[in-house]
Formats: sequence, C-alpha cells, structure tokens
Amino acid sequence: MASPEADSRLIQVVAPALDKIVKNSSWLKHSKLAAECKSVIEHLNSTNQSPVPNSPPASPAAQSDLEAPSHSGVLLDLPLSSSSLILSPLVNALSTGNLKVSEPALDAVQKLIAHGYLHGEADPSGGPEAKLLSKLIDSACKCRDLGDENAELLVIKTLLSAVMAVSLRIHGDCLLQVVRTCYDIYLNSKNAVSQTTAKASLVQMLVLIFRRMEADSSNVAMQPIVVAELMGPLEKEDEDGSMAVFVQGFITKIMQDFDGVFSPGGGATGSGIGVHDGAFDTKTATVEGTNPTDLLESTDKDMLDARFWEINMYKSRLEGKKGEMPEDEGERDDDLDVQIGNKLRRDAFLVFRALCKLSMKTPPKDAISDPKAMKGKIVALELLKILLENAGEVFRTSERFLDAIKQYLCLSLLKNSASNLMIIFQLSCSILLSLVSRFRAGLKAEIGVFFPMIILRVLENVAVTNFQQKMTVLQFLGKLCSDSQILVDIFLNYDCDVNASNIFERLVNGLLKTAQGVPHGVASALQPPQDATMKLEAMKCLVAILKSMGDWMNKQLRIPDSQPAKKLDAAGNTSDPGSHPFANGNADEHPEVSDGPAEGSTEASDVSMLEQRRAYKLELQEGISLFNRKPKKGIEYLINANKVGKSPEEIAAFLKNASGLNKTLIGDYLGEREDLSLKVMHAYVDSFDFQGMEFDDAIRVFLQGFRLPGEAQKIDRIMEKFAERYCKCNPKTFSSADTAYVLAYSVILLNTDAHNPMVKTKMSAEDFIRNNRGIDDGKDLPEKDLRSLFERISRNEIKMKEDDVSIQQTQSVNSGRVLGLDSILNIVIRKRGEDSMETSDDLIRHMQEQFKEKARKSESIYYPATDAVILRFMIEACWAPMLAAFSVPLDQSDDDTVISLCLEGFRSAIHVTAAMATKTHRDAFVTSLAKFTSLHSPADIKQKNIDAIKAMIAIADEDGNYLQEAWEHVLTCVSRFEHLHLLGEGAPPDATFFGIHQNESDKSKLGKSDTSPALKKKGSGKIWNAASAVRRGSYDSAGIGGNVAAVITSEQMNNLVSNLNMLEQVGEVNRIFVRSQKLNSEAIVDFVKALCKVAMEELGSASDPRVFSLTKIVEIAHYNMNRIRFVWSKIWQVLSDLFVTIGCSENLSIAIFAMDSLRQLSKKFLEREELANYNFQNEFMKPFVIVMRKSNSVEIRELIIRCFSQMVLSRVNCVKSGWRSMFMVFTTAAYDDHKNIVFLAFEIIEKIIRDYFPYITETETTTFTDCVNCLIAFTNNRFSREISLNCIGFLRFCAAKLADGDIGQVPSISPRKGKEVKLDNGEAAHNVDHLYLWFPLLAGLSELSFDPKPEIRKNALEVLFDTLRNYGQHFGLSLWEKVFESVLFRIFDNARHAIDPPGENSPGRAANSNLEELDQDSWLYETCTLALQLVVDLFINFYDTVNPLLKKVLMLLVSFIERPHQSLAGIGITAFVRLVSSAGNSFSEDQWLEVVSALKEASKETLPDFSFVHDDVGSISDSNLRSDRIYAAVSDAKCRAAVQLLLIQAVMEIYNAYRAQLSVENTVILFEASHAVALNAHGINSDARLCAKLQELSQMQDPPLLRLENESYQIGLVVLQNLVVDGPSRPEVESRLVDLCQEVLRSYIEVASANRIAESSLDGDRRWMIPLGSGKRRELAARAPVIVAALHAVSALEDSSLKKNLSCFLPLLSSLISCEHGTNEVQAALGDVLDSSVGPVLLRSC
Repeated sequence: MASPEADSRLIQVVAPALDKIVKNSSWLKHSKLAAECKSVIEHLNSTNQSPVPNSPPASPAAQSDLEAPSHSGVLLDLPLSSSSLILSPLVNALSTGNLKVSEPALDAVQKLIAHGYLHGEADPSGGPEAKLLSKLIDSACKCRDLGDENAELLVIKTLLSAVMAVSLRIHGDCLLQVVRTCYDIYLNSKNAVSQTTAKASLVQMLVLIFRRMEADSSNVAMQPIVVAELMGPLEKEDEDGSMAVFVQGFITKIMQDFDGVFSPGGGATGSGIGVHDGAFDTKTATVEGTNPTDLLESTDKDMLDARFWEINMYKSRLEGKKGEMPEDEGERDDDLDVQIGNKLRRDAFLVFRALCKLSMKTPPKDAISDPKAMKGKIVALELLKILLENAGEVFRTSERFLDAIKQYLCLSLLKNSASNLMIIFQLSCSILLSLVSRFRAGLKAEIGVFFPMIILRVLENVAVTNFQQKMTVLQFLGKLCSDSQILVDIFLNYDCDVNASNIFERLVNGLLKTAQGVPHGVASALQPPQDATMKLEAMKCLVAILKSMGDWMNKQLRIPDSQPAKKLDAAGNTSDPGSHPFANGNADEHPEVSDGPAEGSTEASDVSMLEQRRAYKLELQEGISLFNRKPKKGIEYLINANKVGKSPEEIAAFLKNASGLNKTLIGDYLGEREDLSLKVMHAYVDSFDFQGMEFDDAIRVFLQGFRLPGEAQKIDRIMEKFAERYCKCNPKTFSSADTAYVLAYSVILLNTDAHNPMVKTKMSAEDFIRNNRGIDDGKDLPEKDLRSLFERISRNEIKMKEDDVSIQQTQSVNSGRVLGLDSILNIVIRKRGEDSMETSDDLIRHMQEQFKEKARKSESIYYPATDAVILRFMIEACWAPMLAAFSVPLDQSDDDTVISLCLEGFRSAIHVTAAMATKTHRDAFVTSLAKFTSLHSPADIKQKNIDAIKAMIAIADEDGNYLQEAWEHVLTCVSRFEHLHLLGEGAPPDATFFGIHQNESDKSKLGKSDTSPALKKKGSGKIWNAASAVRRGSYDSAGIGGNVAAVITSEQMNNLVSNLNMLEQVGEVNRIFVRSQKLNSEAIVDFVKALCKVAMEELGSASDPRVFSLTKIVEIAHYNMNRIRFVWSKIWQVLSDLFVTIGCSENLSIAIFAMDSLRQLSKKFLEREELANYNFQNEFMKPFVIVMRKSNSVEIRELIIRCFSQMVLSRVNCVKSGWRSMFMVFTTAAYDDHKNIVFLAFEIIEKIIRDYFPYITETETTTFTDCVNCLIAFTNNRFSREISLNCIGFLRFCAAKLADGDIGQVPSISPRKGKEVKLDNGEAAHNVDHLYLWFPLLAGLSELSFDPKPEIRKNALEVLFDTLRNYGQHFGLSLWEKVFESVLFRIFDNARHAIDPPGENSPGRAANSNLEELDQDSWLYETCTLALQLVVDLFINFYDTVNPLLKKVLMLLVSFIERPHQSLAGIGITAFVRLVSSAGNSFSEDQWLEVVSALKEASKETLPDFSFVHDDVGSISDSNLRSDRIYAAVSDAKCRAAVQLLLIQAVMEIYNAYRAQLSVENTVILFEASHAVALNAHGINSDARLCAKLQELSQMQDPPLLRLENESYQIGLVVLQNLVVDGPSRPEVESRLVDLCQEVLRSYIEVASANRIAESSLDGDRRWMIPLGSGKRRELAARAPVIVAALHAVSALEDSSLKKNLSCFLPLLSSLISCEHGTNEVQAALGDVLDSSVGPVLLRSC
C-alpha cells in the first residue's frame, strides 16, 4: 500500500489530468476511458485519508536521491498493480488519437517524469515494469500524429524529459523510438517552431546520450544548447529572433526542471553544447552487435538490403583483425543488462548507427534538388556532424565505435560526397573535417581514401564548373590547414607511406593550381569575381599551411613566438550553411595526438625510419614513373635501387601488385620476347590460381591487371602461357592446351565484337559456336557450354580492374599521383548530365572493391608526429609550389589583399625553412623576396615593393637567429635602401670622399640631355647620384653601388623622385643593427659574415665605393660588446679578415678609413677588462699586425704605428695580451724600408720600455719575450747604429729586470732576497719557469754576435756574457744546459758552418773577395776568439753547476780543432788548454778520461793526408782544375799538420801540468794519441817519392813533417818513461816503452842508411860508402834529440828488462855505431848506453 505522502503527490499530478480527460471525453467513443479515469480518481481519494498538503511537490533531485533508489516499483513506492491501475487510463488516453483527450494525459506523463515519480527502465522485452514504462513512452510517441502544434511541442517536451530523467532510464529500442519520433516531427510538422524545437531537442538528446556514454554514468552535468547557433538556412525564417528565443526557453525550462542534472558552472563554455570533458576513463569498449536492418522501418529496409553486401565488405577487414584483439574486445556482449556502462554505450552506438542510415536514405529522384525534400538526410548529417565535433575520448578511441564509423559513416560519406545538392556536400566536408581532426588515429586507411575522394577530387579539377563546391572545399581546407598537428600527421602517415597517396603534396599542388586560376585555353564558367575569390581563398590556405608548420615547429623546438600570427577565422566568418560554429568548439585547438588507438598512440615517428620511408617512396615513385615511360629501364632502375628483386617471380609480383603502373605498358613488357621479360611473363601467369574457375572468369581475372598489347605476336605469347596455366589448374576441362589457346582468342574477339560501339553487325551465339567448331582435337566443345560462355561475355564485358587509366594518363604524372589512390580518388567517372552518383550502384560497388584493396595494402599503424625533422621533408615537398604561388601574384598583381597574403606567405615560409636549416629552400624564398623589393631598380618601385621591404625587415627581426647565409640578401637590401634613402635626402655619396671621380666633362654631358626638372633644384651632384641609382639591371647584376652606363629618360627620373619619397614609409632600418645584440651566438656570427661580405661588395666598386656596411660593423661591434669572449672570438675572426683585406686595399682612402675604424673598435675593446693568460686583446689587434706586414702603403703603416701609440698612451693600464700584437707591429716596423717608420716606431718603443715597462708583464709574462724580440729587431735595423746600441742597452735592462724578479709575479732571484726554494733534485724552483723568459733574451744576444757591425757584436757579446756571469749563479743545470746548447753553442755553429771549406765541385776559397776574407778574419780573431774564451771562462766560473756539461764543451772545442782552418783550430786548442789548465784540478778521473779521449779524437781527425798526390793528380785532364785541386789539397794538409803540431804541444803542456793527476789508463790514451800522430808523420816522411812530389808542387821541406814526427815521438817517450819511473812496475808499459825505443832507433837508422849506395870497381874487389849530403845531415841533426831520448830511455831500463830485450837492442845499437850522424850528441848518448847499461849486462851474462 502506498504511503499517504505518495498518494498526495500523485493526486496533485494525476487527478487534474484525469478530470480533464473525463470532461473532454466523448461519451460514445470514450465511455470506457472515462469510467476508468473516475475509478482511478476514487481510488486515489480513498487511499488519501490524510489532508493533502498545499505545498508544492518536492524537487525532482530530492525525490530522486531519497526515494528512487529504495523502491523497485514503477510509480513512486506503489506496487506494480497500483502503478498499472493509475497509469492505465493515461496510456489509453494517449492512444485515443483525440487531441483534447490525449493532451491532458501527455501533460500528466511529462509531469510524472519531470518530478521523478516514474522510475525504472523502459524496455518492451523486459519484465512487467519495463513493459509498462515502454508502453507509456510508446503511447506518448504516437501522439506526434495528432497534428496540433501544441501537442507536438508537448510530445517533444515529454520525450526530452524522459531522456533527461535519471530515475527513468530510456534504453535500446525505446530510446530509438524517442529519437525517431522527434526526427519525424522535424520532418513532418508544418509549424516552423515545432520543427526547430524538435531539431533542438534531438541535439540536446544526442549530446546527453553521448556524454553519459563518455562518463559511464547517467549523472552528468549539462547545459542547454544555443538554439540560435543551431538554426540552419531552413530555420532562418525567424527574422525577429522570437522563434529562437521561444525554443531556447523551451529547452532551458525542461533542463531546469532537472536541477540535479543541470549545472550552470559545468559543461561547455563557448559552443553552446557541452564539449567533451576528455578526462573519462572507460575500460569497456564493446557493445552489442546488431543487424543493420533492425532499426528502421520497412521503407528504409529496401534501400539497405541492396547495400548490405557492401557493409559486409567493411566488416570483412575488421573480422580479419579479431585474432589480434584481446578476448574482451573481440567477444560480443551477451550480458548487456549487467552494467549500465555497456547499456549507455549501446544506446550511443544505436543512435549513431541510426543517424548514419538516415543520412543514406535515398529520396525520390524528383526531390534530389529540393532542399526541403532532402531535409531528413540533411538533419541526419547535421546531427552526425555535431556528434563527431563533440566526440569524447571513448567515442574516438573505442574499437567498436571506430568500426561503426568505418562500417556506416564511411558508406554514408561515399553516397553523399557526390551529391549535387550543395548543403549535403558541405555537410560531408564538415564530417570529414571532424574525422580528420579527431579520429585520424583510428581511421588512417579510411581518411586516406575519403580525403582525396571528397576534397582533392574537387581541388584538382582546374576547370571547375561548380563554384560553390570548390569554395566549400577551400573553406574546409582553410579550417584544416589552421591545425598544425593535422598537417604534419597527414604528411607522416600518407606522404611517407609507400602504399598511400601523397595527400599533403597533392593538397599543396592543388591549392597552387587554384591560386593560379584557370589556365589559358581551358573553358570555364567562372565569373571574374568568382575566380578572384577562389584564388584568394587558395592563397589563404597556402599561407595557413605555412603558418601551421611554423607553429608546430615552434612548439616542437620551443621557439618563442616573437609576433603571434593571426589565426584564421574558421568558425565565425563562414558562409557554409551546414556548418555550425557551436558544434565544434575546438575548431582552432590542436587535436589530441593521443586520440589514436592503442597501436598508434604508443608508437612515435622515428627520424631514421622516417627518412628511410620517405626516401624509399620517392625512389619507388621515380622507378614507376620511369616504367610508365620506358618499362625496361624502369625495371632496371627498380632492381638497381633494391626496390624490386632480381628474380622473375619478384618482378612479376611487383607488376601484379604495385599501384600506379600503366596497364598498357605492363602488357607490352609481358609480351616482349627477351629472356627476362619472357621469364617474368611466365612467372606472372603462374602466380594465378584458376582452379575451379569458368573459362571466362579466368580470363577476366587474368586481364584485370594489364591491357593486352596491340602486337599479335605479344598477344600470342601471353595467351599461349595463359592456356597452359589454365589447363594445368583444370586438367579435365579441355583435352589439350591448344583448345584453351584457341578458345581464349575466340573469347577476346567476342568481347571486342560485343562491346565495341564501332562494330555495327554483332556476332550471334550461332556464329560464335560455328567459329569454335573442331577446336578440341577435331571435336566440338559442348554447345551448351559455348552458348553459356557467349551469354556471359555479351552481358558482362571483360575489362581491366581499373578502367580509368586513360584519365590518369591525361594528367601530368607527379609524385602525388604515381603511388596515390588515383583509381579511388577519381571516382566520379561520369558526365554531368547523367544520373547522380547516389543512384549509380555499379560505381559504388566498384569503389568499394578498390577501397577494400587499398585498405588491405595500406599500413594500419598510425604514427603521431613528434619530431621536427619531418618538417624538412614537408618543405621539400611543398617549397616549389609555395614559391610559385607567392611569387607570381606578387609580381603581377597590385591588389593590397593579395600582396599582403603573398608577403605573409613569404614570411612564414622563410620562418620555417630558416629554422629547419634547409639552406636551398630558405635562400630561394629570401632571394625572391629580395628581388621583389625592386631596390636594384628604384625607378620601378611601387607600393608593393615598399611592403616587400617592410617584410624583409620584419623577417630580419623575427627570424634573424636562423637566416644564416641568407643574411647577405637581407643586408644587401638594407644597403641599397640606405643608399637610395640618402639620395632622397640629397646627401652626397660616399664616392665623393672615397671614390675616383669621373671627369667633369662626362658629368656635364650627362646633365645636358636628361636632367629632370624635379631634380634640378637638388644640384648637379644629386642628379648624378640619382642617375647612378636608376641605371641598374637585374637583382643579381646590379651590385650594391650604382654604375652609370646608359641614357636616362626624363620619365625615369620623375619616377625615381617619387619613389625615393615613398621609401619614407619603411621607417628606420637601423633597428636591424641595434637588435643584433638579441641574436644568439651562432646567428651573430652569420650576421657579421654577411655584413662583411656586403661591405666588401660596397667597397669593391672602383667608381662608387660605399662605407655604409663598414660603419655598421663598428656599430654592431659596439652593440654586441657584452657578449661572451667565446662568441666574440668567432665574430672577430670574421671581422679580422675583413679589416685585413680592406687595410691592404689599393684605395688609400678606404684603407685609412678601415684602419681608423679598427682603431675605434680596438679602443672600445681595450676598455673591457682582461684577466691574466687570456688572448682576446691580442686576437683583435692581429689585423694591425697583418696589414703592417702586407701593406705596400707607407701611409697605412705609419697610421698603424700612430694608432698603437695613441692606444698605449691613452689605455696603457688596460693593455694586457695586446702587448703581443703591439710588439709584433713594432718588430715589423723595425725591418721597414722607410727610415721615418723605423725612427717613429723606436721612439714609441723607447717610451714604452722607459715609462711603462711594468705594464708589459703585469698579467702575462710571455709578453716579455715579445718585447725582447722587438728590441732585437731594432738592433738589426739598417738605418741607425745608435738605435742598435740603445736596444742592446735595453736588453741589458730587461735582463736586470728579469733577474730581479720584476717580471709578473715571479719571485726575485737576487742573492739579497734570501734562499731559493729547492726541488727534490736541488734545482731552483723558478729556473724552469724562467727558462722561456731567459732563452729569447740570451738567444737574441747570441744572434747579434754575427751582426756585420763590430761594435754591435762587441756590445752584444758583452751584454750576453755579463748577464750570464752576473746572474748565472742562480741558474739551474737545466737552464744552463739550454743556454749552452741553444745560445752559446749556436754562436760557434754559425761560425763553423761559415768557415767550412767548399764542396768538392767548388773551385775553392780563392774566389772569395778580399773584403770577405777580411770580414771573416775580423770575426775569427776578434769575435769568435773572444766568444770562445768567454764561454770557457763562463764554464770555469760555474764549474760546480755546469760540470755535467763538460763533455759537450769538449765536443765544441774538438769541433773547432777539427776544422780545416788553422786559426779556428788554434782558437780551439787555446781554449782547450785554457779550460783544462783552469779546471783541471777539479776534474775527476772520468772527466779526465773525457778530456784525454777528446784529445785523442782530435788528433785522429786532424791527421794530414797526402794520398791525393798519388791518386788524383794524374787523373784530371784540365790543367787549371788540376792545379786548383792540388792547391786546395796541399793547403788542407799543411793546415792539418800545423794543427797537429799545436795539438801535440797542447798535449805536452797539459801532461806536464797535470802529470800527477792523470791515471795510467788516461796517460796511456795520451801516449796512443801522440804515437798515432808520430806514426802518420813518419810514414809520410819516409816516402821519398811523396816527399819529392810535395817539394815539387808546393816547395815543402824534405821531409815535410819532421818536426811533428820528432815532437810526437818525444812526448811519447816522455810519457812512457815517466809511467815506468813514477808508478809500480807495469810490464805492458815497459813493453810499450821498449817497442817505442826500437821504433825510434830503427827510423833513425833507416834515414841514416838511406841513399848510401856502394860504389864498386869493375872487378868488384873493393866497396866504398858515399858520404851523407848536407840535407841528410840536417835531418839527422833534427832527429838527434829524439834518438838521444830513446837511448836514455834504454839506459834507464832495469837490468832484467834490458837483459830480456838485449837481443833486440844490440843489432840496432851496432847499426847506430856504423851510421853517420848529423851531430855528436847521438854518439855520446850511444857511448853512455854501452858503458852504463849494455856493457855491464853483457859482462854479467858472460
């Protein structure tokens, strides 16, 4: 039993309605109904015992929240019987068909729903409660036929309330009935208000249904739609807006009744319809699969039955994917009643499918052109458009909904896209736009078909006949192109897909053709205003494409938008009657990249993969294009490019499956008789499986892929192979392949005869049978089979799969069509006068077949574009059409709007190409724009050229960071503009100051003929300058300066004057240079490079040089002064080259200007503080150095010196590393050929050293070296000895400063400053640091020792050795080692090389002049002797430190001794003796070993050689050459003999001085050295023939080396005798002494006995000895001291030793007795030996 509260509420709603029903009922027709109503009223009153409250009913929200969930009944808390009792009269009243009876019942039902009294689910197949609610809703729906507008509104109100109710759930068929009812009211109502209300209610219902589906809940926040935006052209009859206000209030009132549902703060904000939330997470994505014919009535079923197979073709592709889907996705939902989410999705699916089918309804043929008759289709399309534009995430990503779109909506688009009714075409375009914008991730293949079919088909049709259709497409593209992500995604997924059409490329090319207009010679029905409008819209689309690419690039690369582009108005300003702005609130938003399905959302575009895909496609396109021209070359190209395999099977598969191949050429290739073509044809035929096919069906399948060639032999080969293959697949059909072969020919002939309109007399069946008699091995084929074959061929023509190849061939082959879906895209293959496509079932069926094939080939994975690299490929595809589209109108048109669009396109194109670093494309756009400025031809400047100049300036401002080399074009324009601007102001040109002026006579000639009155008042100079500007050629040949070369007309002059005034519009262009400080680090370098290049072009003109850019270089250097040093180094590297080039220019004025500009920059740079060890100042001063070295101008070199003088005097405290460049400049000046420059430079360097020396090494000690080198250079100057001596004095000063520690932060090394820090090896820590400072100073002084001026040499050596002597005690061994090797030894190295004798082929030193000999002798006897003495003294002074260098010093001295120059060797020997004498006491035994070894080496190397006398004298035929050779050789031998004599004496001196310190081993070495000399001398002296020759040739004494021999033997005897006496007994020493004595005695005896030839008588009885001559006596007298010494040595031997060697000595002594002697000393000594030694020994032995 119901509660009293429920009864009271029902009474308030139901009782008044029942009373009205009773009053309005007819007692005859409705008596039963009236009685039922009274009974219900009594029942309600009887159950309501308590007084009824007068308060209004509770709010629906409160009732819904508190009561609905707690009751399972239908009406409040009443049981089913009571609910049925109360609702029964209402249902019966609604079914009466009487307006007065039904209207109160309908109102009561609406109130019950609105107040939430009804709850449950309405379902005719459900339980009793569901059936009751379903019957109630069904009764309310039938009231639409009452025909009253108030009743219609009440029905709409009731149904909308039912759908919006939360407690009452309308699902499934009941919901579809509600939607269909509102749809019928819209179609059939005669009242505009009812129609509009029905349409608005439909929209509100649909939005609510899909929002509930997205939220997976019935409780969603909604706002009422905006009716005014919803109204289409058919509803626009509401002129005053009252109808829209009424309908808006109607909808709003209903929604306000559901305040639990309506939320003012939620939902959509701008569109009028609740835009999807986008944040729903729905996991269940499947709904119940339903049959396509379940929904609509029988009138629609007829249409759908004819198309049902087509829908199955869509489903077949989806069914193939079932195995790839998860189980929960692939299965059908059998438990739809379990979850509300599935029911909500099912509702959305059913409604969407119903709308798709309604949009496909085919109206009567006479209603096709009537919009009112088509409004059912139109409203269905509008509702679909609204749903798609507001689709949420579930709708966009659910596989079931995507399949529904593919299965139903795509078919609808296919049927409606070719409609002649413009509003249907517009709506189709809008739907496609929504699919592309929001569903492209899941509909890749479908969009790839429909976009070209609907959009590109119209766009590429140049000879357009339907202006509105093309404008619709252009407006569609305008919206599409404003979305950057869509464009990039399209390019990535289609233009980079081998099996897809190049949509983006074709889109751009189509827009280009449209923007260019109808070509000449092509007929067109367009009016000129229409053509202009269409061109403008196409231009806007192209600009939008570039802007979108730029916006996407900015987002990906995070480039700030310096000047936000104006968005295209895609929503408000459209004339599309089917486009509702409210319906797509996201028209200007970027679509969500993640909207795609699962397989697309997780895969991004990889750069390398993208490049491979794009390159593969381009190469494949090229190969197919080549095949369509020359098949063999095309196949060869594809094989070489690895696009097709080499085997015949792979080539055949390619010919069979590839798109875009010319079918005729395929047939020609297959019919060739060449080996490869024949194998390919066999493989091609073998790839078919004809098993079970009828013969004509097999031929149909076979001939679908190619057209039979025209040559009979080719056809014969192909059909022969076909017959063989058919018989192999069907072995029982024919007895042999010959039968099939003949029948195939016959079938082809029959097909041609039956379907060729040129054949007048057609073949009959009997004729066909007769023609084929006896072909089966003499037998006839069954007549039945032949007749059936004839009928099939006659009824159905055998044709290729794509019969529109001829259409494709007539179009230009491009990359967009080669691999595009051309067979799909050009679907309208009909004449305009024929039936509409909507009635062409064959065409739609043909389209469906091709769609299925293309969908199978196309890649299903969707790649969202995320990498900006893809833009490079997009630029490559579109840059040329874009450039053509903007350039031609800009050149030919003067329309402001067109010009503005073209310039905007240029700016966007340059922005994209520059930021993506596509150099070629960027430069193409920049160069074109620069040409359009017309600054190279100022007499032709128009307003559009001024706008182009402004655009160029704006590009520089906005995209300066990416222009790179294109800056050159921008700055060239700026330079030309500034030049013209100055002309306009009357300023004189730069050539007045810097150029070579023309003759005045030439100027006067020019002025007489073409002076313009407008310019006369500005003076002749102005006229000349203006003429210079007018006479220019093309942009490339004009240059930056003007060249007067032709006669100027008065008209050109007048134009120039007015155009110069127009330039004022541009404004200040110098902001480019001011804003250069905002460029990034790479861009500023490019900017400077370009500016330098322009500056060089300006200065390159001999007649009209300009310095504009050069002055700007100084300015930008100032503006960018605060950049980091790393960047400035790159900038200055560029500027440095420029200043060097200009500084060396032949134009002195330009060079001076450049150097002065460089000086200004340098002063500014010097103001910046530089830390220690940096090199920036040196870098920016290097141009001065290079120009100083290269310039031939004295003025420039002097200017540089003065510039440096000024910088030093004014900024000396700021100079750091710049000292290096300064000293380089002064060093260069020191070697200058002009005396004034040398003196000026030295004056400055003198002041620097005297006054500013501490600044030189304040932060960098390396500049000290540069200072020293500079002073050395001045020392070598050739103009002033005073300067040289002063510089040597400065070098002494520098050495003192260095020693005192005043260089940088190096601590003092003066003895007064305390002890030094020692390293591990005891070496001073600072020595290594000072090495690079000391060395240049000392090395420079060393070099000065060879100065040709003696006083310079003397002073240099003095300073050098004074420095070493004064500060050497603080040097470490490493420093000393470096000093000796690289400083001191270098002096003597140079000397030794200079003194070396000439080579063997040289005539000798006799040719040298006396002056050279005097200079050489002067150096040897003065400088070299002094230097060598000083070196030895230095070594002796610092022996404790440098003693490890003893060996090197000895090697130096030995090298002097070994020189074949007596003076040089004498100097060396003297120095050697001086060294040993001074330091010998400090030598260790090892060091003495080094000394004696050096002496031995020297003695060995200086041995004289007279072998040339025997060997070479007779072999030379030339007497002069022989005499020169002999003279040189004798001189060398005599020099060596003299050196050896000095050396022996030095050995004797050293031995006598240090006899006690020499060890036996070292003494023996000395002996060996002297003995070797003695033996060599004795050998020469004993050669009588040699001595005679020498005496003959050079008057040498005989013997020549007697003194050398004697002294050598003498020292040997002394050394050995002392060893025997001083030390312990050493047998080897005594043995050496005995041998030496014997050798001396024997040599004496040989000399004394020589030439004593006995004179005998004839009989030989007596013999007499000839007495010695005087010469021999003198020789023996000279040898006497050595013999005496030897005899004394013998007598000094011990008795034992003498006794042992007596047998050797006695013969010699006896020979001495018999010899004739030159002096008595020998006889006396001999007597002493016999008396004192030999005699006693003999006596004792007897």
